[in-house]
Amino acid sequence: MRIGRIQNDYSASGFDLVKNSGLEFVEICRNDDNEAERLIADKESVKEQIIRTGIDVSSVGRWNHNILKNGKIDEERFERYAALLDTAIYLNAKTFVCGCNYDDSLSLFKNYCNAIEFFGRLIERADGRINVAIHNCEWGNFVYSPKQWEVVLGELSKLYIKFDPSHAYNRGSDYLSELSDWCERVAHIHIKGTVHAGKRHVDDPPAGMDDINWRAFFAILYSRGYDGDLSIEPHSGAWLGERGNAGVKFTADYMRQFIM
Repeated sequence: MRIGRIQNDYSASGFDLVKNSGLEFVEICRNDDNEAERLIADKESVKEQIIRTGIDVSSVGRWNHNILKNGKIDEERFERYAALLDTAIYLNAKTFVCGCNYDDSLSLFKNYCNAIEFFGRLIERADGRINVAIHNCEWGNFVYSPKQWEVVLGELSKLYIKFDPSHAYNRGSDYLSELSDWCERVAHIHIKGTVHAGKRHVDDPPAGMDDINWRAFFAILYSRGYDGDLSIEPHSGAWLGERGNAGVKFTADYMRQFIM
């Protein structure tokens, strides 16, 4: 297993920060069309930084989805996803992360049908060159838990999961059971801390000073044969700037005790 981080500054200084931190890869996450289009336009410069630093891009992702609209897949939006997928392939990323929104104008059955078609078309576009994975976050995505995975991943054998235990924990689900049951379909992992006080979410501090049982988490990864990448996700408004970089270092050092 390798440890890297989400680093959305993919300029020379962004890659240098990752390399000088002793991390092994970069993950780039895009939240909307404008961010995705900028990365697509900047792909040559990103490739130059990969060659210069030896730090690869492990994963490219898109969040906050609105692909289903008026009862069908929006073809213009699909082409934007496909172009970002093509960019991920160009950068030799291992995983392309995405999701699918729920269309309230449709029945649950038809939403499932459209989601299966959408992910299936991305898998066909990928043509075995990259793993297509669904993130287990609800932001603009309804395919985020075992209930939906049984339907969608049950139909698409080449669709995978990007797993972040904090999402399951925050919605009151058993993240260890989810990981244990679905680990063979997990292609990429986010390492993000989360802390609750009673039933109230407090913060997403550096992983290792949070509520997640990382020892048990890694035990399950080893028992299920996971050997993919672990991407640190800085996610707290209380940990920014130099303090945020120190938090990433703390998490990397903490997680390395489990890498064998």
